[in-house]
Amino acid sequence: MTGDKTIDPRGSQLEIEAIELAVARLRLLYHFDLDRIGALSARDALATDGSWQTVGRFDPSFVTAGPDARSVTLDDPAISRSQLRCRWLAETQQLEVEPLADARRTLHLVEPAGMTEIAGPVRLERGQCIAIGDRALLGLEVSDRPDAASDERLGLVGECQAMWRLREQIRWISKLGRPALILGETGAGKELVASAIHQRSARAQKPFVRVNCAALPEQLVESLLFGHRKGAFTDASSDNLGQLRAADGGTLFLDELGEMPLAMQPKLLRVIEDGEVTAVGQTASAKVDVRFLAATNRDPAEEMRCGRLRQDLYFRLAAHIVKVPPLRERRFDIPALFVHLLARFRDEHPIDWLWRDTDGPWRSTIPLSFFVALLQHDWPGNVRQLQNVVERTVSHNLGGRPFRAPYPLGPDDLPTPAAATEPAADSAPAATPTTPPMSPSPTTTAAASDRASKHLDRASELLDIARKTTAKLLDDHALDDIFRGASPHVAPLTALEARASERLLALLGACDFKQKQTAEQLGVSLSTLTKLMLRFGVPRPNDLSESQIRQALDAAGGDVDAAARALKISAQGLKKRLTALQAR
Repeated sequence: MTGDKTIDPRGSQLEIEAIELAVARLRLLYHFDLDRIGALSARDALATDGSWQTVGRFDPSFVTAGPDARSVTLDDPAISRSQLRCRWLAETQQLEVEPLADARRTLHLVEPAGMTEIAGPVRLERGQCIAIGDRALLGLEVSDRPDAASDERLGLVGECQAMWRLREQIRWISKLGRPALILGETGAGKELVASAIHQRSARAQKPFVRVNCAALPEQLVESLLFGHRKGAFTDASSDNLGQLRAADGGTLFLDELGEMPLAMQPKLLRVIEDGEVTAVGQTASAKVDVRFLAATNRDPAEEMRCGRLRQDLYFRLAAHIVKVPPLRERRFDIPALFVHLLARFRDEHPIDWLWRDTDGPWRSTIPLSFFVALLQHDWPGNVRQLQNVVERTVSHNLGGRPFRAPYPLGPDDLPTPAAATEPAADSAPAATPTTPPMSPSPTTTAAASDRASKHLDRASELLDIARKTTAKLLDDHALDDIFRGASPHVAPLTALEARASERLLALLGACDFKQKQTAEQLGVSLSTLTKLMLRFGVPRPNDLSESQIRQALDAAGGDVDAAARALKISAQGLKKRLTALQAR
């Protein structure tokens, strides 16, 4: 491990200190108590001397984030008091994990290709996750981030190292009062960062004015920014102060700077340099005291090479550069962000899978597998895209029915091949078990077989599909996790539907989404497969709208095969759907 660089003008000395202060901690990424999601184990929870420690229902302790930070444990009756044991290997920077023989829940290693049961010791790298049955999801984090009070989070949701580096940068930039350029992908939260800089500055009680450069009509951009006198041009029926003067004493935030018309850039540069504003139709100038912040999702160097951004304006605005990390580089923040975005709907809609007792924590029957899917998405649209998924999840689950994952997702909400093959900054290559899976003990085989048979009968009854088909969709381990020690709050049907839907999608994918081949693999008729797809909300070509198809084709550069893979349908089915749409 090379250590995480701390963003600070002092440079390399702090980098050395960061390495020395970094500790291994477990992040709670899934729990039926939503308030616990995102909690981080205490700094001393994992011993640094390599000794084995037990993880279970009451150990270790975790610290929740937010204004009501508190110490919690897993505290789930479905999880054993001694579920697994682990030890930190400082030399290799890995966490060795081993299941305990008498544990109630099986352990699984979460990998891009799916969940692999952990039968013997495995070594986790930073960024990897293990699932305790379908009850809890733990991720390994190695960082030197503090246990901070909620007011130190600056209104930003996220506990990963990248977000704490960003907060530190915001703190010292806000004090300096100089212009700053905020770089980041679409939807990453650049405006929130700009607002945080303003709120921490000496100008916090003064105006914060946002200008969306992309929304400025080119012929009116000067009057909107600088203001105008009555009669200065047609339709100028009254004086307009302009956004620069509206921000006097405060902060002007130029969002999407790359869309600023080139002709306006030298005029803006002059205001930054001398603080003088001349309204359209007026000869006298007025002094303004404005701090400038700007943001763009484009590469400034490329914009200057192409002549779309003046070099002198760039250097004036880039006194400080702030880089907002994309969501895929802080994957462990995704579950807590999902819960945070979900909060606005909790009191507005009748959602049976989301409830709380009087003044108690919010609880949910959302399955663990759904949060795993969120973690493995690539998120090109970042937090804005995640917000869309939250809204779609709520609208898909209104009324009195168990939770169902919102399939089909739009093309932009599907994981790309890169998501499954390229580890993010907070991730690491998948660990390989250090010992081969262990065979079951002969003394337990008969009991396990009897239990599995009963679970299969129950699942077939709940799902209302043939026993043979149920067995193809849900293996013994999945059924064992769902039925053994289930919480009274969690309907087994919810987890059964989620697991069966995932398995059906996997089978379709293995057959290139060709329904005839998939039906043969399942041993069912084509009509039965169609019913199963409807039952579990798996997309079919005729379910897709023209806009969804067009988006997928645009993203794939017109490649029908690639678009079909993204939409999770066969290429032949997509072609037929296109033909039908064109014939309308």
